Amino acid sequence: MLRSRDDIERAVAELGVGVLCLAAALGILGTVLIGQVWFVLLRGLGVEAPRREMAAVFFVSQLGKYLPGSVWPVLAQMEFGHRWGAPRRTMLTANIMMLAVLAATGLTAGAALLPWSGGDAFSRYGWTLLLLVPLLACLHPRTIPLAVDLVLRVFGREPLGTRVAGRSMLVALGWGFVVWVVMGLHLLVMTRALGADPPAAAAAAAVGGMGLGWAAGLIFVPAPAGAGVRDAVLVATLAPQIGVPEALGVALTSRVLLLMADVLLAGIGAALRPGRRSGQAQQ
Repeated sequence: MLRSRDDIERAVAELGVGVLCLAAALGILGTVLIGQVWFVLLRGLGVEAPRREMAAVFFVSQLGKYLPGSVWPVLAQMEFGHRWGAPRRTMLTANIMMLAVLAATGLTAGAALLPWSGGDAFSRYGWTLLLLVPLLACLHPRTIPLAVDLVLRVFGREPLGTRVAGRSMLVALGWGFVVWVVMGLHLLVMTRALGADPPAAAAAAAVGGMGLGWAAGLIFVPAPAGAGVRDAVLVATLAPQIGVPEALGVALTSRVLLLMADVLLAGIGAALRPGRRSGQAQQ
């Protein structure tokens, strides 16, 4: 922990206040856009609730992802859904779909961009281009729901039995890619300040690395908010451009900034906390 603090302090000193403020603003925007993916999927599942209340529920519940297990946000959302008359099954479906959309779009961004991140990146990541066809197939509106049902059956659970409207699924996937562009820019402003060049390669490393790292963190469920997993991927993808110590500093600084974004948005969400509604949840 002490070593991590030293890495963060060194990165902060090298980056400067202006770069950190811009990276923080992009981190907040990226986090808001993740909420947009959830909102679209909920609407596609037929959940009608005031957008203000939905935002409050989402951003407050996201603090639960920092606890081991990664199940706390969805448990909180299932409970809050009771206020809107939304079945727990529907709230569970929306959360699982959101994670699946973010993982699929993140992996696709990583596979498509990392081979073009400069240096000998093509020799290290060129094989990921072979994954693009199956990954793009996974983005079909029917694929993710079917995959989720299959996983539940493997674990002896009832299938979700709820389907998102096709248009809503496509819109959610579009927002998923926008998330990784914004989160990649959040990294890019820091790596460019530390000398990452040329710009196109630096952007490919930042956007592709963030998408791949976040997806890996989501897949590795035991890690709270992907702790350690995402950081390791980011160091591996950014180090060829700015060096290992600097890449580690950027990865850790990013984690701190995104934690601050979650806390800030949760605070705003708590201030906008929804009042109780009379509707009862369907079981």
